[in-house]
Amino acid sequence: MSEVVDAQPLGRTLAAQPGRHRPALRDFLRACLMLGCTGFGGGLAILSQAGDLFAKKRWLTDREWVHTATVAQLLPGGAATNALAYVGLRFYGPVGAASAVAVYVFPSMAAMIALALSYSHIHGVPHLEALLAGFNAAVVGLVVAVTWKLGQGGLKRSWQAVLAAMALALERLGHATVLEVIVMGILAGLAADSLQKGWRLRERRKRRRHDGQNEPPPPGGEGVTLEDPEHPGERSRPPPPTDGGLPHVSLIPLAYLIFRRDLAALLAQAVPRAPGLVARVWSHFSTPLLVSLLFTFARVGAVAYGGGFTIVPLLEREAVLTHGWITSQEFADAIAFGQVTPGPVLIAATFIGARADGVLGGIAATIGVFGAPLLLTILMGAWIDRWRRARMVKAALRGLVPAVVGMMAAAALALAKAGIPDETGIILAVVAFVAVVKYRLNPALVVMGAGGVRALLVFNGLALPG
Repeated sequence: MSEVVDAQPLGRTLAAQPGRHRPALRDFLRACLMLGCTGFGGGLAILSQAGDLFAKKRWLTDREWVHTATVAQLLPGGAATNALAYVGLRFYGPVGAASAVAVYVFPSMAAMIALALSYSHIHGVPHLEALLAGFNAAVVGLVVAVTWKLGQGGLKRSWQAVLAAMALALERLGHATVLEVIVMGILAGLAADSLQKGWRLRERRKRRRHDGQNEPPPPGGEGVTLEDPEHPGERSRPPPPTDGGLPHVSLIPLAYLIFRRDLAALLAQAVPRAPGLVARVWSHFSTPLLVSLLFTFARVGAVAYGGGFTIVPLLEREAVLTHGWITSQEFADAIAFGQVTPGPVLIAATFIGARADGVLGGIAATIGVFGAPLLLTILMGAWIDRWRRARMVKAALRGLVPAVVGMMAAAALALAKAGIPDETGIILAVVAFVAVVKYRLNPALVVMGAGGVRALLVFNGLALPG
C-alpha cells in the first residue's frame, strides 16, 4: 500500500511528482528482501532488476533512478547495495538505509555461510563449471543492458557521448582508476556548464544590442542563469539553506523510532542484565581473528570503488597472501559462489570469513565489508541530497553520468574477456541482453536459464564446460 506525499527534507520523503508514490516501510523492505533472494549476477545486474521493480511500483521516476544509480557508483561498495541504501535514506533516513542493506544482504549472507560450512561436500558437484560459465555469459549481457539503459537516460548531448567514450578508453587502454574517471567526469560537467553559461550571456548581449534596448538583469545578478538546461523553459531553484554541515543524527530519536513504546520496557529488562550480556558478547567477538576480519574487510569495503569485481585482487591479497585465511582454490570458488548466489558479489567476503572462523567469522566479515560503504552512503547521501538542486552539483552530475556509463561499458568488456570462453557464451550473452532490454524479463530468470542451457549443452557434448 502506497501513499502520495509532499516534498519534505531528507530522511522523511521524496518530493512528490505526478505518477510517483512513496511506499510504506514494510513494502520497501519486502522489495529489498525479494531482491536479496532473487537478485543474481552482482550489483550491476541487480541495478537493472531494482530499477524495473521501482519503476513498476511507481516509487521512483526514470530520472530519479538514473540519479540514484550514478550516486551509487560514486561511493565505495556494491552498486546495488549503495542504491538501495540511498533510496532508503531518502525515504526513511539512516534507519531506512541500514534496514534496506540488512534485509537485502541477509539471504546471501546466510547462503554463503552455509556454503562455507559445507564446502568439502559440495566441491565435487558434477557440471558445476558449465553452470558457472552460463551464469557468467548471462551476467555480461545484463551488464551491457544496464549500460544501454543508463546511456539512453544520461547521454542526451553529443559531448556526453564523447565523454562516455573517453571514460571507456581511459579505463581499458589507459588503465585509469575509478577515482580518476570520476574526477574527469566532474570537471567535464563543470566545464560544459561554464561554456554554456558564457555562450548564453554573449547571445543575450547580442540581442540587447540588436534590439537597441537594455533588458533588466535577472534576479541575483547578470551572471545567474535561471533556465535549467535539463528542463528548457523552467526556472532553476536556488540551493536550499545550509548551516555548513551535515544534518545531525541523534541516537536517541533513532532508538525511539526502532523501539517506540517498547523502549522503556526493554530498557527495564536489559539494564540489570547488561553487564553479563556485554561480557558474553565481548567474549565472542573480541577474539583477535574476529577483530582482524572485521577491520580488514571494513578497509576493503571502504575502497571498493567500482563494485565487487574491481576489488578481487585486493580480496585475494588480504585473504590468501597476507593473512592466509583460505587457499587460492577456495578463493576462486568464493568468487564463483558470489556470482551463483543471489545478492551482491561482495558477499564473497562472507565466505572467506566463514571459512576462517565459522559463523561468527562470516558475520564479522559481512558487517565490515558492507558497514563501511553504508556509513559513507549515509553521510555523503545526505550531502548530495541537500545540494542536488544547486547548479554546480547538477552540472557535475551531468558529467558523472556519462563517466559512469563508460566505466560500466569497460566492466562489460572485462567480464566478457573473463567469462565468455567460446561462441556459445557469446550467443547466451546476446540472448540475455535482448531478453532484458526488449522483452523485460526478470534478470534472475535470465541468469538461471543461461546456466541451465549451458549445463545441458555440456551434458550432451555440444559445448565445452567453460
